[in-house]
Amino acid sequence: MSAAPETVSAGAGGEFRAGGPVVFAAAIGAAAGVTGMSVYALSILIGPLTEAFGWSREQLGAAKTVATAGFVLTAPFVGWFADRIGARPLAMASLAMLAMAMLWMTQIGPTVTSFYVSFFLLAVVGGATTPLVWTRAVATWFRRKRGLAMALTLSGPGVVGVVTPLLLDTLIAHFDWRAAYLTMSAFAALALVPIGLWFRENRAPGMSSAVASGAADTVPVSAASREAVQMAHAPASGLSVPDALRTRWFWQIAAAFVLIGAVVSALMVHLVPLMMDAGLGRPVAVRIAGVLGIAVIFGRLLTGWLVDRFHPPYVAAAFLIMPVFGCLLLAGEQVTPATVMVAVACIGLAAGSEVDLVPYLTARYFGLRAYGKIYSWMFIAFYAGVAVGPLLLGRAFDRDGHYDAGLLNSIPVLALGVVLVATLGASRKFD
Repeated sequence: MSAAPETVSAGAGGEFRAGGPVVFAAAIGAAAGVTGMSVYALSILIGPLTEAFGWSREQLGAAKTVATAGFVLTAPFVGWFADRIGARPLAMASLAMLAMAMLWMTQIGPTVTSFYVSFFLLAVVGGATTPLVWTRAVATWFRRKRGLAMALTLSGPGVVGVVTPLLLDTLIAHFDWRAAYLTMSAFAALALVPIGLWFRENRAPGMSSAVASGAADTVPVSAASREAVQMAHAPASGLSVPDALRTRWFWQIAAAFVLIGAVVSALMVHLVPLMMDAGLGRPVAVRIAGVLGIAVIFGRLLTGWLVDRFHPPYVAAAFLIMPVFGCLLLAGEQVTPATVMVAVACIGLAAGSEVDLVPYLTARYFGLRAYGKIYSWMFIAFYAGVAVGPLLLGRAFDRDGHYDAGLLNSIPVLALGVVLVATLGASRKFD
């Protein structure tokens, strides 16, 4: 005799019981992906690559521009495929190819062209290991606690950011710069295990039919799973891409994160050289760089917790304005390890928030109906800024012999982006 289906409210506890393993796997994938450990590695590699091949800081900063070209080419296709075939097969294939691309990076040199070509291919094959894919799956499991769930997912790169500077610098000191890429290749390959085990979108068609027919006595389904199935089979609401393009929100969010992405990315890529330019030795600078990862984690978790409770644009503005203080401290005349740590923490808080806020604001202002496609365009806008920022800050250093002017010029750019975010206003309500 069949038991009657159980009705469960979509509470926060049920969401995390059902979607917790997905968040865990997605966090590991985000940490191993092309926007994870490799982001922190570039700052550590600037010095060794300059010594090995004689490349300038502007040339190395341009690596972000090259990578962005790869992201821009792949992002629309990634969003399209994620909405149709699902995030899991896409992520696994891309992560496997990323591991091979990281291995190939050990063969770059002596020309900077070989570095650019390899970096471009790395971005192309790793295009489905970006937050676009990880947050696409996580968003399907959460509604009430979506902000916190996305923050936990995107805290994965922050965790590796704590250990990456010291780990890679130690390996480089004992071997050479190639050891950094071998380590990142191994990490990407190992991340395939939790992704294969736990990462999936909330669809569960077989479970859905069993619950719908009341076959609870033949198919064991937890209360959390019942709740997840109910949410999965509710029609996703939201705006289509053409509808989104007609809103001021789309263009305002896109423009804001072009500007914010440019400044924060420039500060992260040049972080260790920035600290050394301020008078710190490389060993001290590398140890302080670990503070960035801690601040990224804290920024993401706190942002995720706050946006579920307060007006998200105001929360975003409060965190994203922090690098202004970092720029002022690093460009000041009295620079000490303590002031540098504060500056790095300010940069990390914003870096943690920005990557979390782009997918969160996309889901909040446009819904999940065309999330993958709309987020892919937001992703392109964000990485357009990411592409330009490190290049311009590197050029400022090569021109002036220091970073001071570049840091001060970054302040009004960041402030304008923050104003655009703070004035978004209330969003529509989507199921």
